[in-house]
Amino acid sequence: MARAVALAVEAGRLAREAGRIPLRSWGEASSPALGLPDLAEP
Repeated sequence: MARAVALAVEAGRLAREAGRIPLRSWGEASSPALGLPDLAEP
């Protein structure tokens, strides 16, 4: 139990040191659009 708490504290410290993810005003697809079906037209 003590080891779990120690690891949680270490994880929290590392997350704080890593900083925040920068905000973006636009989205970015994680998948390529090539090869996806066009569902807009019947």
